[in-house]
Amino acid sequence: MPRDLLAEKAAAPGRKPRDLLAPKEELAGSGFGSFLTSIPEGIPIVGPYVLGGLQRAGAYGRSWQSGLPYEEELKTVQGMTEEAQAEHPHLATAGNMVGAVGAFGPIGATEAGAAAMGLRGTSMLQRGATAAGTFGTVGAADSAVRSGGDPLEIAKGGAIGAVTGPVALGAGELVGAGINSFIRPGGALSAISRPAARYAANAEPNATQLADLQRFGPRATLADVSEEWKAVARGAASRPGNREAVVQALIDRQRGSNQRLGQDLDTSLGAVRNPGQTEEYLSASRGALGPEYERALVGARAVDTQGIANALDTQIINIRGPAQQALERVRSYLNVRGANVLDPHPGTLLSTRHAIDGMLEGEVNPDVIRNLTVARRMVDAELTRAVPGIKDVDAQFAELSRQSGGLQRGSQVLDSGKTAIRPEDLAAEMQQGALPQGTQVGPSGVPMRMREGARAEIDRIAGTSANDAGALQRLVKGEGDWNRDKLRTLFGPQADDALNAIDRETVFNDTTNRVARGSDTAMASRFGDFLDAAAKPPGVPLESSATGIVLRALQRTGQGMLGRNAEAQAQRFASQLGRASVATGADRDALIAAIQDYARRRALGQPVSSALSRTAHLALSAGQGPVKDRFLTIRGY
Repeated sequence: MPRDLLAEKAAAPGRKPRDLLAPKEELAGSGFGSFLTSIPEGIPIVGPYVLGGLQRAGAYGRSWQSGLPYEEELKTVQGMTEEAQAEHPHLATAGNMVGAVGAFGPIGATEAGAAAMGLRGTSMLQRGATAAGTFGTVGAADSAVRSGGDPLEIAKGGAIGAVTGPVALGAGELVGAGINSFIRPGGALSAISRPAARYAANAEPNATQLADLQRFGPRATLADVSEEWKAVARGAASRPGNREAVVQALIDRQRGSNQRLGQDLDTSLGAVRNPGQTEEYLSASRGALGPEYERALVGARAVDTQGIANALDTQIINIRGPAQQALERVRSYLNVRGANVLDPHPGTLLSTRHAIDGMLEGEVNPDVIRNLTVARRMVDAELTRAVPGIKDVDAQFAELSRQSGGLQRGSQVLDSGKTAIRPEDLAAEMQQGALPQGTQVGPSGVPMRMREGARAEIDRIAGTSANDAGALQRLVKGEGDWNRDKLRTLFGPQADDALNAIDRETVFNDTTNRVARGSDTAMASRFGDFLDAAAKPPGVPLESSATGIVLRALQRTGQGMLGRNAEAQAQRFASQLGRASVATGADRDALIAAIQDYARRRALGQPVSSALSRTAHLALSAGQGPVKDRFLTIRGY
């Protein structure tokens, strides 16, 4: 208000300067004013200083407007505050608590502050002790400020804070639990008990586990993809009455493992062909080419082997050892039998080439191999000149021989160790093997035979092992990821389906062994603690007085009945969660959907329940200072 208008109103007849502030005084004396002025007062320890500062600031403003002395206005402001709080004690108390909660709230939001207030900790007992110490200290310090250092008030404030701290902590937990109780499980979880449903929600499968379930198909269970659910199955199976439901389901599934695996491998990699029979077919096909060679020789020109003979004679003179002996044999094959005369018949030269091929087969001496190879090349060149159609027959024979080599090579591509072929080298072999040789037209059958050899080797490993999937997984793992990459090179994208089937059955087998047959102590996870806690009847520590002895006897009697109920409850939890852990197909999918829905709704409600729990905790534990004083005054203390 402008000063001239203020002066004009102040000069009006029958009006005092203080009358100008009557509307504000009425506001200050209202319930709203009582609530507002009590908020800063409720701040622990520093509340009186904050309120005093605000009162002084208000007194300065009033003095400036009214022209009255500051000291008089300060007394007026203080009187108005006391009057408002006296007229509206409940609103004043509410304001005090808002101030306390507002002060403690930001502190409790920090890790250190939450730990000091008992909101973090390993156990309720430890948290309660922490809260008692923290709020006892705050209560004592607050009382010291408000009482001017009165020892009795300090002790009283510390005692009240030490009591209200842990009580408020427990009350906050109850508030949060009460809010959470409104969130009920639905769908497939509605048929099981609330604690079991909460356990299932806490063990909700993650994205990786869900992907594995999808990859392994409808027969996969939660126990296959989650160590925690595997522990649930193991723990449930170890309790009487549950083995049939949990273990038998896994054993029944395991009985179909070999059939499932065989079908999936046939679908993805092709049906198995006996490599021995294939080789018999290729060998017979090569033998059947004999008449083709005879027909090629009909009408052939005479061969001129003089140049070959001269080259061999020269080489024989210059070398020694096994290589010399080998060339001497070849040189003798060129002559007419029993005479030292070269045979011009092309059939003799063809037989010589076959003989050289036989000598090369299995030879390891590099010098012998090198000289025989040169000799064969000369013989083959002369045959090609004299018998034009022979190269077509040679191409057929070579193709059949290459296919035999591909069949053998395929059985070796998954070998490990020093002889293991690299994936990139196998890819190069497959590419080279598909190229036609000689006069052959069209791609070679070598890659097909390599696939047949590898497929037969996979079948051999599966057929000679009691644990098909495990042996196959070790085979395809080989040297890191090499064998997996080589299977993809051999069979294309379909190899991933085979690898997935092998992984699936290996996982299924591992689950069955660990749940049904193993003594896996590593699986004693929180599910075991959950069942132990459920099976343990509640107990109350009693003193060793005569009254305590009587009460202890009564407690033992009661615990006998409670123990039976608790054990029955634990048995029910084990049965419900055990069945859930090995559910398959549509039952499993419905269960997972219910778990996800329940976990999602609990997650949405958790911030609300946590906020209300913390607010209740702070509101009660912060009830120091003016709140405490008003309460004690009302009660006559």
